[in-house]
Parts: sequence; structure tokens; C-alpha cells
Amino acid sequence: MKTIQLSILLLVVSISTSFAQSLPQLVKYDFKFDWFAAHTVNQNINIGTESVHGIGWCRLFVKNKTTGNEDQIQPTGFKYIGDYGRVFEVPRKSGMKVSNGNIKSLMNTKVRFQFEPSKYGYKTMKELEDNAYFKIVYELKVYKPAKDEIVGKQEAIVFLKDAKVPPVTLEQAKRTSNIPTRPGYMRFNKAKYNLGIVYSIVPVN
Repeated sequence: MKTIQLSILLLVVSISTSFAQSLPQLVKYDFKFDWFAAHTVNQNINIGTESVHGIGWCRLFVKNKTTGNEDQIQPTGFKYIGDYGRVFEVPRKSGMKVSNGNIKSLMNTKVRFQFEPSKYGYKTMKELEDNAYFKIVYELKVYKPAKDEIVGKQEAIVFLKDAKVPPVTLEQAKRTSNIPTRPGYMRFNKAKYNLGIVYSIVPVN
């Protein structure tokens, strides 16, 4: 009797493990640049404002187990701005006017990425999570009449195993002044500038 019970238990565990590791037919993620945080743009808080502009890119890559290549997944229902995966831009001529402590909302819409894992040779989510990643880039500049000042260009690689980055509220974005660059946040430090870009990556069921 105990042998039968043990066999049933092992079968249940085996089925549960298989189910946990199995892949959905379609994997979906929503990406969005949420906030620009101007923690410090001037040493003197009473000095006024700066005009900040920049460009944001986001691409999703999956290693194709059949070909050995890294395939880029195109967004669904969203068209890139120009080339190289640009999803957002604040033009120079219409930069964000900010002063110390300002938080500005960025994108109004999410960028949906979806693909069928089986087409790339994957059978488990664990295997896919280690072989697919988001490449996220943002460049920030401050307007200057003669030549703009480049504050920095940050690049983040976020594998699917870490791609569970929920959006934050305005109040949470205000409290990012001292955190380092990590999934969901890019910190830009140069001379008097302490700026941040907050983004989210959300798996969609």
C-alpha cells in the first residue's frame, strides 16, 4: 500500500514539475519608459530650469536554438521610430523644462513584445529565460546654445528571468535619487547632474 502511495506521490510531483516548466504557446511582455527624474540639474535650487532631451531604445532578442543566431523580436502593434529599436524621443527643440526634484512622465503607451518560444526550439520557461533578453538604452542631453551637453548614455541588458519589473508610482519615482542602476532604473551622474530614467517590463498572461 505504501509503495502505491509513494508511486502516486512521485507521479503527482513529476506532473507538477513538468507543468511548472512548460511553456505557453505565446510569451508576451509589455515595456514602457515611465518616468524621467531630475533629482539635481543645478547645484543651486533657485537657479532656474534646464531643458533636457533624449532618446530611448528597447529591443528583445532570442537565441534561436536551430540556427544558433540571436533573432530580434519585432514589437506587436507598435512601429519603431526610425532604426535600431527607438521607442521614445524627446526632441531637442521641445525638451523637458526641469528644475531640481522634478519628475516627468514619459511614454503614454506600452510596447508589446510577443513570440512563440517553440519556433526558436524551446520547451521550458527556465531554458528560455536564460537565452532571451531585453536591450534597453537611453541617452540624455541638456540643451546648450552652442553645443548640447551629453549627460550620458546608459545600456541595460535584462534577461527574461529578471524581466519582472512592475511600474512605479510618482511618489516612488521621487525616491530614486540615491539608488544605483538596476533593472527598472538607469542613473545618470555627471558633474552637477543626478538624473534618472524609470522603466517597466511586465509579463502578460
